[in-house]
Amino acid sequence: MFELVVIIFALAIGGFTKGLTGLGLPMISIPIMANFIGAERAIMIMIMPTIILNVWLAFTNRAEYRSIPELPWLLIFGVPGAFLGASFLYLAPGYILDTLLAIWVLIYLSIRFINKNFKLSSKARRYLPYPVGFVAGALQASTGISAPVIAAYIDALQLNKSGYVFAVASAFATLSFVHFLSLLFYSAISMQQFYISILAVLPAIIFVQPGVYLRNILSQSLFDNVIKLILLIMAIQLMYKTWI
Repeated sequence: MFELVVIIFALAIGGFTKGLTGLGLPMISIPIMANFIGAERAIMIMIMPTIILNVWLAFTNRAEYRSIPELPWLLIFGVPGAFLGASFLYLAPGYILDTLLAIWVLIYLSIRFINKNFKLSSKARRYLPYPVGFVAGALQASTGISAPVIAAYIDALQLNKSGYVFAVASAFATLSFVHFLSLLFYSAISMQQFYISILAVLPAIIFVQPGVYLRNILSQSLFDNVIKLILLIMAIQLMYKTWI
């Protein structure tokens, strides 16, 4: 019974944050659950909520698709990244990958702190989606973490609130689905784990809507600050997991 309460609580907090910012579902829910039921079970539980909530958020904000025309290329290059790049990343120790991701986010946040109006140029947006998509796909497949790469890139585009949520949700939905297909291909997920993950969608999606409501009433500047705070938490979490 206690485990069930912990799982529902973790999904509720993660779902609310997801509705608010488009980020935070696995990042928040998995560590809470992992402390009580183990990391492997927590990751398996989060598979379907991650896919379904991202698909739903991308669909409900689909009117913003014109704000990020390079998104299809980012997603297309994320697919081979998930299948091919993961094999290379498995060769690197996990602590190195986590540390590099944390440094990546901290450098980006430092740039934004120094230059509050920092924004990727149109030239950079023509070339960066390919490596960003590939690296994000590879990280998603090998570590389950692509948010530091995706979220930092999309934040640098200076999109509005709905545009940001559409972009990150589309990216996470695609990469998570490819990750799920790879788990099926290697028979790494059982039917019981799959059914439990499907049931976990309900508490997560119930708490998404309050997050969406709060996002709609937040100012753009406050929303941007919330995103930066979540990115900082990601970096701290990665460093803590690796070195503490």
